[in-house]
Amino acid sequence: MTLEITAKRHYTAMSVASLVVSQMVCWGGAIAQEADNSVHSSKTNEVQLKPVSVTAEKVSSTDQDTPVSMTVISGDDLDRSNSGQTLDVIRHVPNMYMTKAGQHSTADMISMRGVTPFMEGEQPVGFFVDGVHYDNVDMELLDIDRIEVLRGPQSTLYGRNTEAGAINIITRDPEPYREGMASIGYGNYDEKVGSLISGGALWNRDWSYRATLRVKDSNGYFTREPGGQDDVDRTEDINARLKVRWQPTGNWDLMMSYDGQRYRDGATSIAFLDKISSNRGKVESDYIGSSDTDLHTGSLRAIYKARSFTVTSLSAVTSEENKNAYDIDFTSADMMRLYTDVAYTRATEELRFSSPDNTTGPRWVGGIYYFDQSGHNNVDVDVRNYYVQHIRTDTDTRNAAVFGQATWPLLDSVDLITGLRYDFETKNVQNNRSYSAYYPRYGSSPDMAFHAWLPKVGLEYRPLSNLMTYATYSEGYKAGGFNNLGTQGKETFRAEYTKNYEVGLKHTGFDNRTENKLSLFWIDWTDQQVDQLILTQANISNAGKSVSRGVEWEGTWQATNALVLKANAGWNDAHFVEYMYGTRNYADKRPPNSPAYTYGIAADYNFSENFYARADWLGTGGVYFDSANEHKQSSYGLLNLKTGYRYGNYEASLWVRNALDKVYVTRAFDSGLAERYAGIAGDPQTFGLTLTARW
Repeated sequence: MTLEITAKRHYTAMSVASLVVSQMVCWGGAIAQEADNSVHSSKTNEVQLKPVSVTAEKVSSTDQDTPVSMTVISGDDLDRSNSGQTLDVIRHVPNMYMTKAGQHSTADMISMRGVTPFMEGEQPVGFFVDGVHYDNVDMELLDIDRIEVLRGPQSTLYGRNTEAGAINIITRDPEPYREGMASIGYGNYDEKVGSLISGGALWNRDWSYRATLRVKDSNGYFTREPGGQDDVDRTEDINARLKVRWQPTGNWDLMMSYDGQRYRDGATSIAFLDKISSNRGKVESDYIGSSDTDLHTGSLRAIYKARSFTVTSLSAVTSEENKNAYDIDFTSADMMRLYTDVAYTRATEELRFSSPDNTTGPRWVGGIYYFDQSGHNNVDVDVRNYYVQHIRTDTDTRNAAVFGQATWPLLDSVDLITGLRYDFETKNVQNNRSYSAYYPRYGSSPDMAFHAWLPKVGLEYRPLSNLMTYATYSEGYKAGGFNNLGTQGKETFRAEYTKNYEVGLKHTGFDNRTENKLSLFWIDWTDQQVDQLILTQANISNAGKSVSRGVEWEGTWQATNALVLKANAGWNDAHFVEYMYGTRNYADKRPPNSPAYTYGIAADYNFSENFYARADWLGTGGVYFDSANEHKQSSYGLLNLKTGYRYGNYEASLWVRNALDKVYVTRAFDSGLAERYAGIAGDPQTFGLTLTARW
């Protein structure tokens, strides 16, 4: 069964899109003229790309000098592309995809290079904010300096379960000078967004702060039938962050941070796929659901820089809770409801030693990592007028690791890369199931332990000053666990392992006006964790062998002082090699929820000193919803546009997202009802106006 992609037009919204397009077309002549002038003028350093500083390897470097397949998105890029959520970032990264199960849902999943998670498992892509691990990956982006997305195993440098890669969100740090920003925005579907940023010195310049607040309110995109209620997926979101920094005279740098998220969202958004195709905005339900999320994180980062080494300590405590209520028969009849309450409390500590920045000798980093988490997962399946199933699962997870990586100069242009992590994890589970009638109570309390040695070795070769090539071998690993939605007696699953081979190059050319990054990879899986989801039952098994191989490319061209062009593309051939599920053989089938290709094209143009425009086309290949590859969504592309005018410290911008109003789904699964698949439609065409003041 294939979800056919359709397009619709709304006159008012397309008027806004036409305004954006017309400005870009009118400026085309100016772009061409400026390009011609810059080509025939004498060489200057003005028309060139600026180096992008990163900390991907836990030491300062630049993107083009780091031998890792990596996408870096600056805070300015996020603003210009009107990207405000995790999903917006992922769409700009080749070979990356997000399965979104609703607003800020704990069941969201991220796949990378065909390496996929499952609904009740942990992500194979580590998700960090300022170096602190987050479990809920679907968040609003607030006051971002840059986002570094690393592809391939990051075990030797990052935390647990980074077998496919890592996303590191770096927020802006306090500085001892006064600055701030205030903005308000309004869009269709009655969307209202307000943001406030304030920063500067405290009682003296040794102390500084940065405070940010964002409030969002929207009616959502779906209308319930019967009744015509149009706010059943309403969002009421609050995000806040406070950072206080102490930089005394000397070698110390201390940062205290608090990050808070409060989401109050509607959860009536699921419909059968055939109905999404014909009428995306309609859902049937007798019960309006909800999704409430509260997250609080406090952290302390302490850095001491000595002459020959740097010491960094990062301590964090986090509390996350997500309560959900759903109508899971997806009809106006009162048949089934689902209630979930997922809560985590955890403490993490990382202590690492590293070589000084800009060292001329070996570059190295090493340290210890500790993770302690208590998780509570309560599930109630209410089959109306029949029975209620109660599932209560408490899981205590402890992870300890020792890690290190070093780059050793061998020749003038050749470096040796070595790394190793030893990872040890235990999980203690208490699980109880009961029914209000008909079935006996059932309980289990397995204790599980997993460990792995995770090496990395490679070569970095620089045949030219503007060309860096690398080849690496690394191993990835994701611990096993307990599936509280699995068949009784079959809830546990094993760890999965990957062996990864990669070659790549990074080139800067034409007087620093172009940057290109190319990588080829091959991944061999053992015991890949795969789920088979039917409504509220998700059986997880381990496939025997799997493979993924592919290619990624990213390019940037500073065509003129005013015009920047960007493009990226990724392709992967991921499939099961050996996988028997019952009597079914899934060999050569593609893992679900992972497209074979993604791509993106962007043009960013400054017209004079005041006007600017940005256009993004983001493409996604077809996605299977099941391991049998019988249910699929076709490929689709999204067009996003933004144009704005700046006058001094003030700015007004118009934006359109999904300008062509493409119909697609962000999540689909077997409903268990007459073999019909249900899912959640992606965001429709949205547009709005944002006003900003800076000081």
